[in-house]
Amino acid sequence: MPLKQYTAQGYDAFQEVLATIGSGKRIVALFTGSKNLSTGQSWCPDCVVAEPVVEEVIQTPEVAALDVHFVTVFVGNREVWRDPAVGFRTNPALKLTCIPTLLELNNKAKRLLEGQVANKHQVKEFFTEED
Repeated sequence: MPLKQYTAQGYDAFQEVLATIGSGKRIVALFTGSKNLSTGQSWCPDCVVAEPVVEEVIQTPEVAALDVHFVTVFVGNREVWRDPAVGFRTNPALKLTCIPTLLELNNKAKRLLEGQVANKHQVKEFFTEED
C-alpha cells in the first residue's frame, strides 16, 4: 500500500486526521510552522529549509511505496506555537519542544528535530530503517 498524505492546520485538525486514519497503522507527522497567506512562506526559518527536503524524500520510489500515513501538521503562527499550553506541547504522545519535528507516532524513540529534518539522508533513513 503506497504512502498516503494528509494535511492538518492546528492541533484539533491533527486529532481529526488521526481519527480518520485509525489505529494500528504507521503514522509519521511533520510538525511545521504555519505559512503566511500572502507570501506562502512559514514564519519558521528552519521549517522553510526542512519542508522541501521532506517533500523530496517522500516522493522517492522507496519511500513512496511504503505503507505509511504521512501528515503535514501546521502548528499555527509563532504566538500559538510559543504558548506552553498548546496541545502539541502538552499531549504526552507528542511533547514537542521545537519545530520542525518529524515524528513517528506510537514510537517515542523515533523523531528528528530542527536541523536533522533538513538532512536528506537522515530523513530517508527515518522512513526506511526498520526498528
